[in-house]
Amino acid sequence: MKSEVHFLNILYLINFAGKAGTEKYVSNLMHILSARGENCHLAYNIPGQLSETLESEGFPCFRLDMSGKNALGAAKALAAYCRENSIEVIHAQYPRENIIALLSKLFYRRVKVVYTSHLTIYQNAKWKILNRIFTPFNHRMIAVCRQGAEIMASNGVKKDRIQIIYNGVTPSGRRVYDRSFARSFGVPDDTFVMSIMARYAPEKGLAFLLASLAKLRRKTDRPFVCFIAGDGEQFDEFAVMCQNSGMNDRVVQLGFRTDSAEMLKSTDLYLNSSSKNEAMSFAILEAMNAGVPLVVTDVGGNRDLAETHTVCGRVLPFGDSDGFSDAILELMENKALLKEYSDSALRKVQEEFDLEKLALDVFNAYN
Repeated sequence: MKSEVHFLNILYLINFAGKAGTEKYVSNLMHILSARGENCHLAYNIPGQLSETLESEGFPCFRLDMSGKNALGAAKALAAYCRENSIEVIHAQYPRENIIALLSKLFYRRVKVVYTSHLTIYQNAKWKILNRIFTPFNHRMIAVCRQGAEIMASNGVKKDRIQIIYNGVTPSGRRVYDRSFARSFGVPDDTFVMSIMARYAPEKGLAFLLASLAKLRRKTDRPFVCFIAGDGEQFDEFAVMCQNSGMNDRVVQLGFRTDSAEMLKSTDLYLNSSSKNEAMSFAILEAMNAGVPLVVTDVGGNRDLAETHTVCGRVLPFGDSDGFSDAILELMENKALLKEYSDSALRKVQEEFDLEKLALDVFNAYN
């Protein structure tokens, strides 16, 4: 007689259910694992695109007040929801969510708590103490890049408790080159097209990007343009910087877009200018999956993506605008190297960043 298959009841815990990389991580896991038969729930504090989309798709979603000093109250409410819905695993996404999830075990001991760190931030002494006290009670702890694992250890988490599981995408296996997107903005076909997907926030380093592109302009006569897809609090400030630096004819601020795949088809080179807190960028993964070579800063998982094992781009220190512009120029002028990196990016996604495989690795961490 065959034993009955048991499907897990999993709750994903996140404070802000918006539209950034962590939300994509949660969405990917919930869709893949629910397709396998697992029962996936979402608990969040601040609603946004993630919660709205998952609710519209029929996923059980629970709004939980995690604000201010409400950690214990949030833990009690979370435990009650877990008890009512027979939740077996809470998968927390950030340090505060992890503490709340672990506190919920005071009221509902049966649940396992898995924590994924999406940050590459060195925490203060208070958080290091909290990590030493609380994280021994985690069932598993996941870092999404090698640097993230090293920083988790420096933040008080025991190194042998950390498992590295990269973010992933569904491999496309091919490069589709189509200039339609660039043409729609009046960009001639002989123009070298770069793109970046980033929020207008200080840690994304867009001022550094602008300085690098200004230096590139002085080094080459070849026309180029850089599309920036994203929104954020510094959008208007950056527009003024472009105008004042005379670069507004080379930089196109697209705002928030839902057609990044079309933009990447027109892109010759993908850039990332982050100064910090870039654990494992889904935007870079999407660019690689479109066969677009990279020039990125040496933060978080960027080196894992561009250079570790298979090289599909260049990695430069943040702040080195001369080196960054030189790396771009090299790929503008070397078509053979650009093609080599394009092919390598597609191969690397298939070999190392296959979403289905990595989602199953995360699922195995629940057991």
